[in-house]
Amino acid sequence: MKFKPPKNNVRSGPEAKGASRLCMYMRGEGWYLKKLHGGYYQSGMPDYVAWHPLHGQRWIETKAPGGKISKVQFDMFKLMERYGQEVFILEDEKHYYRLFEKKGNWFEYFRY
Repeated sequence: MKFKPPKNNVRSGPEAKGASRLCMYMRGEGWYLKKLHGGYYQSGMPDYVAWHPLHGQRWIETKAPGGKISKVQFDMFKLMERYGQEVFILEDEKHYYRLFEKKGNWFEYFRY
C-alpha cells in the first residue's frame, strides 16, 4: 500500500492559505505581525498580534471559511474583551476591512 499524505493539514489547509495571504497583504499596508505559538500557557490565544504606527494594535485569529472558535477561545476572547482588548477574526485578505470596525467580531464565530 502506498502512503498518501493528507490533503490538508494545519500548514497547508484553507486556514493556513488564507492566513498567509492576509499576512502578506497586511505587511504591504505597513503592519508588523507577530505569530503567537500555541502551547500549554497560550491556550485559546489569538493567532497573531499586529501593530501599525497609525492604527495601533490588533489581536487577530484566522479561520477557514465557515470556521468556528472553540470553547477555550471563546472564554479567552471574552476575558480579553473585558480587559479592553478586541479580537478580530479574519479569513483572508478580503476581510482586512474588519480590522477597522469599532468592535471585534469574534462572537460571530462561536457556534454550539
